[in-house]
Parts: sequence; C-alpha cells; structure tokens
Amino acid sequence: MIRAAGALAALVLAVAACGGASLAPPTPAASGLPSVTPMPAGTYTSTGFQPPVTFTVPDGWVVTGDQPLYFALQPADNDLIGIHLFGDPLAASQDASCPAAPEPGVGTTSSELAAWIRERPGLVVSTPTMATIGGLRGVGLDIALRADWTQACPFANGVPSVPLINSPAIDHWVVVGNERLRLYLLDLPDGGTIAVDLDAFDGDQIDDLLGRANAIVRSMQFAVDPGAASPSP
Repeated sequence: MIRAAGALAALVLAVAACGGASLAPPTPAASGLPSVTPMPAGTYTSTGFQPPVTFTVPDGWVVTGDQPLYFALQPADNDLIGIHLFGDPLAASQDASCPAAPEPGVGTTSSELAAWIRERPGLVVSTPTMATIGGLRGVGLDIALRADWTQACPFANGVPSVPLINSPAIDHWVVVGNERLRLYLLDLPDGGTIAVDLDAFDGDQIDDLLGRANAIVRSMQFAVDPGAASPSP
C-alpha cells in the first residue's frame, strides 16, 4: 500500500497484503475484515495480530489492520495519526535505493534496534527511556527527520526520507517529511520484538496524537506467559 496524505507530499506505508481479521471483544469472538466504522468505547482483543493484544478505546476509533505481524488503530476523524504495531521488526536497509530489505548485521532486541536508530544521520532521536507496555519491557524513542536532511527514497517523490523498519509483513516503514513518532521497542519473553509506533504522519499533530493515544497504549496487554521474564533492554 502506497499512501500520500494531506500535508505530506509523499508517505509510504508499503504494507504487504496478508489478509486480516476484525477485532472482537474478549467474548464473544468475531471474525471478518478490519473495522470500517468507529468502535463503541470498550475493551477489545485483536484476532489476527500475534501475540493477541487486548486494549481499551474511547468512542471513535477504527481498526485499520489486524494481521499476524501488523495491527493498526486510528481515530475515525483523522487518518494522519494512529497507533501501529509490528511483529518482528527489522532495521530497514539504508541503501540509497531504499530496497524492501533489512539492513545487514543489525540485531533484533530492543536495545540493538534502538542503538541502530539513534545512529541514523538523517534522524533526530531522543535518549532511550525504559518502557513497559502490556507486560513487555523495552525502550521508548521520540523520532523525527533532521531539518537539514535532503536525501530521499526513490518512491518519495523527492521528499526527504529515512527508511526505519522492514519486516516480513511490511515492505517499507519510512520517516518522511515532517513526520514525528514515538516508538516503543518491546522484547518478547521467548525472543523477538514488537514495535508500538504512535505515528503522526503530519508531525504538527504529534501532541494531539499523544493526548489521544497514550491511555490506549497504557491499557494494552499482550497475551504472553506472565511467568516468563522479558530480556532486559
């Protein structure tokens, strides 16, 4: 999926078509396509994303993806902001051609991915903070493009951009233009990582996004063995 949105001249969210399933409240279960109408306020559990994630939303949020390695929530009144979850995120290739491939030699733990992201010359990245979401531990980062960065991926129509994440479920997740995001990298108890991305494709809306999304993220609970300890970040 290639998507250009509002104030952004180009935004690439190349998500592989993996099929999907709708959300369902914990009981009874439901099936079908991702929600296309706003959900009533309540607590829901993903049916596609693994491990399943349970979360609570106020009125007016929409599920825009629920696949084994990708899950997304957006407010129905604004598709420029949202919460995106990725399973098994990998560092994206930094080749100038921006291929849909991982960067060789980069580890996959939260600390390894965070260290690699902070080294990207085109990004402004905050100091990592320890984070715990849904029973998983890891790190949090605030990320934006450097104001003087000029390099652009071939598919970004000349808009400055830096590839960030590649995974089995997505071709490109790229920081473009004035986009801003808060990224949590969480370690799974049995190995592997989940990324929780609070993403404002129009970076001027980051405060609005955080105001809407922080409570949802705090409510998340991943269906993992509570007796297993996540690796330390």
